[in-house]
Amino acid sequence: MEGDGMEVDPHIQPQGDPIHQSEPLPGYSQIRNEAGGYVFEVSDIDKLKRFLCLGTELGYYQANSPHRNFSRKEVQAIDRLIQQGRGNEVVKCIKDVSVLNRACKQNPTLYALAVCARSNDLSTKHAAYSVLNGVCRVPTHLFQFIKYCEEMSEHETGWGRAHRIAISQWYKQFVEVGPNARKTPLKLAYLVTKFRCRCKLRHKDVIRLAHVRSRNKAIRITLQYALGKTMEVDDSTESIEVKNFLAAVQEAKRCIPVNDEEKICELIGIHQLSWEHVPNRFLKHSVKVWDSLCRLMPMTAMIRNLGKMTSLGMHADRPGNEFWVNHVVEKLDDDIQLARARIHPLTLLIAMKHYEQGANRNKKILWTPNPRIIDALNNAFIRSTKIMQPQGRKYLMAISVGEDMRKRICGSTITAGEAAAAMVYSTIQTEDVEVILFTNRIDDASTATIKREDNLQNIKEKIFQIPIETRSDYIKQDLSVPFIWAASRKKKFDAIMVFTDSMTSCGFIHPTEALKQYVQYMTIPDYRFVVVTMTSNKYSVAAPDSVHNLDVVGFDTMTPGLIMEFVENSGQSHIVNDDIILHADEDRF
Repeated sequence: MEGDGMEVDPHIQPQGDPIHQSEPLPGYSQIRNEAGGYVFEVSDIDKLKRFLCLGTELGYYQANSPHRNFSRKEVQAIDRLIQQGRGNEVVKCIKDVSVLNRACKQNPTLYALAVCARSNDLSTKHAAYSVLNGVCRVPTHLFQFIKYCEEMSEHETGWGRAHRIAISQWYKQFVEVGPNARKTPLKLAYLVTKFRCRCKLRHKDVIRLAHVRSRNKAIRITLQYALGKTMEVDDSTESIEVKNFLAAVQEAKRCIPVNDEEKICELIGIHQLSWEHVPNRFLKHSVKVWDSLCRLMPMTAMIRNLGKMTSLGMHADRPGNEFWVNHVVEKLDDDIQLARARIHPLTLLIAMKHYEQGANRNKKILWTPNPRIIDALNNAFIRSTKIMQPQGRKYLMAISVGEDMRKRICGSTITAGEAAAAMVYSTIQTEDVEVILFTNRIDDASTATIKREDNLQNIKEKIFQIPIETRSDYIKQDLSVPFIWAASRKKKFDAIMVFTDSMTSCGFIHPTEALKQYVQYMTIPDYRFVVVTMTSNKYSVAAPDSVHNLDVVGFDTMTPGLIMEFVENSGQSHIVNDDIILHADEDRF
């Protein structure tokens, strides 16, 4: 493949011996690694942020991984920062990551907060408990935090005074009044009944261990309900609201499908009960109950349950179903609700592919997809790419074109190639993107002429246009090719994303060495490199000792947002407005 006529730096040409020694960039903080090269030093605060977002201090994310237990060995950076007197800085970082929704999972954040709460440094300990209410927004978070704290206590029994006060304060914080209040006694009643048991903990146990007592009579009603005691109700508006809500929850539990379908629908409409309040016997077969729930469902919950509702015939093409179909379509067509839900475009694409399939993973629920809902999901995917804010970065997106890219991603309904195409489509709408297709030879690397006006189907077709005469060569991919290609044309990129099927071959030069030489040759001090091996379950090639590298193995619905958060490093750019943004882990109430 012909270059642009520029002379290529000899350090990165595919001839001669590889360069194992390099010099640090002048003016930048770098350290020498075991291979003799220089990398940007990963500070302890960077390791903390990695753990909060990825669940590990290394630059590595394992997609579709089940929940695992953490250990203190994985958060040594936190202990070092506390020993340096920077405990308050650690707690502030934990709070920011949690409140700004920067982490794809809350468990690492809660574990880090538990480490600080169990610290011997009193300042750090007090700071951790002071942000507990902001980080633990729902009982699931609170119970997980308690579980982590108990694991760290090992053989100690009982709760300390600071721990009891902080847990008690979580229940007592719901005292706001007024039409715009978000932490009212009624909200506490909603949360206690919605999240009844998590991590083998119940509210009854936690309230007793924390010795929770409140002077607020409305809060006291919920505490008495959780403890199984007789509820004392006064004449205040808040107390009556809480009492009526708890009575509705109890009444819903006693309802039976034969006689009480209308009654439970009425309870859902009046008291805004969620599906967790509804007995499973109604959720299996009752169209009327799902109709009532659907009217109040947040965007994410609605998308997740589209298959179930369609399987009940709610979206079948027959008279009388127009309302339910129109409700779904109108909601997906609402850009404001779409922005509030903060769903990554690729998540919408995966949801559309799953809905098109007409069955869940175990084939126990089957449905006939509604074409209008498929079109609405597709349009939502297209529009959501335009809602994303541009960051002004220049991207190189390198896609390997091996046959395995046509395989489906584990646990998903889309192929690896479709996921790569969707990432290109969603990025090119707002950023300056150049796409290349590569194999194991620099001569075969080619530029994909993808434009902003191309739709997803066009992008997929351009990616998979493999010449017949060279198809047999597209077996192994050499990840050093994108860097050699960029250096040979003297192109500067702020972010380089590589999408490949599985473990790649290493040609003349290791990809990590090629990246290092490329950023030195082009003098790019602040870059981001992401390599995604979509169909592999093995570790890939990005160097874990650099703050600029991220290794992703596999691909799930959390991967796109995590990648973009890493590339953009845009934690401070989120606009936090409680009247507009709802956290994904909170239900609408």
